[in-house]
Amino acid sequence: MKQFRLLLILTVILLGFAPRSSSAKIIVGLSSVNVAFLPVYVTEDKGFFKEEGLDVLLVLFNAGSTNLQALMGGDIQIMGSAFVETLGGRAAGFDVKNFWGVCNIMPFQLYSQPDFKSMKQAKGKRFAISRFGSLTDFLTRATLRHFGLTEKDVTILQIGSTPARFAALTAKGVDASIVWFPVTEIAKAQGYNKLLDLKEVFPEWPYETFAAREPWLSKERDQAVKFLRAYQKGVKYTQENKNDAVRIMRKYVKMDPAYAPAGYDEYRDSFPLDGQIAEKIIPTVIEQEIEAGRIKKKITVEDMIDRSFMKTLGK
Repeated sequence: MKQFRLLLILTVILLGFAPRSSSAKIIVGLSSVNVAFLPVYVTEDKGFFKEEGLDVLLVLFNAGSTNLQALMGGDIQIMGSAFVETLGGRAAGFDVKNFWGVCNIMPFQLYSQPDFKSMKQAKGKRFAISRFGSLTDFLTRATLRHFGLTEKDVTILQIGSTPARFAALTAKGVDASIVWFPVTEIAKAQGYNKLLDLKEVFPEWPYETFAAREPWLSKERDQAVKFLRAYQKGVKYTQENKNDAVRIMRKYVKMDPAYAPAGYDEYRDSFPLDGQIAEKIIPTVIEQEIEAGRIKKKITVEDMIDRSFMKTLGK
């Protein structure tokens, strides 16, 4: 019995001193499952994170606002999310900063019931968004303003992800919703009406970025650099290997094989290898949010973006 207890103690001691993995753990939150994050999926699938000595876990959220909450709560270290959602976080006093551009494209279109043919008919209609404070919320309100309307003229409903919003549209639970590829193709095929391609309102757009808390970017800069170095490999591989990228897209996005190649073609050139963020529209977005009363204090582009990583790795 004494020998068994001694053996047990020695085993515990040896386990305590056993070599452990030297991989740095980074949890990355993604605000949605969509083609805009294709290089992230490629980087994970091809093992580029591991090549940099990183253990990266991808966590999927159904909205940018919940992703932001996880970042501020310390549950994730990096968020891949719409720039607008980090703007809301910064306005709320959070120390979040965008440090790399993931996708610079405006992919959204506003689809409606077949009998809802013009924004002139919008008053009293029901518009679906994912959640209040999300990108779809901002874009819906921006679209209303573009046509001389406000949120008081319509009903805005929190429905959830793009598939959930389209399901609400098909069930006639809402009159219109902003959707993106491939739901745009499905909506068109099923006879729903395209009210607006949002490229008409925002021809240049910083769609998705990587963001993190400023203390983490400062303290764990080496990890952030390794993460981005691996990600750059993923972007390059994505752009140069269509067939494999489409395979990976289908694996992670669960996209219908009939739409996947077209999705790749639409997004391929929107992934910046140098991490640049399409900044030109950002001051306008900030002003619109201030005018709408959702931002109470002045925020600058410099408040929102840490360009040091682009300068270091963007060459």
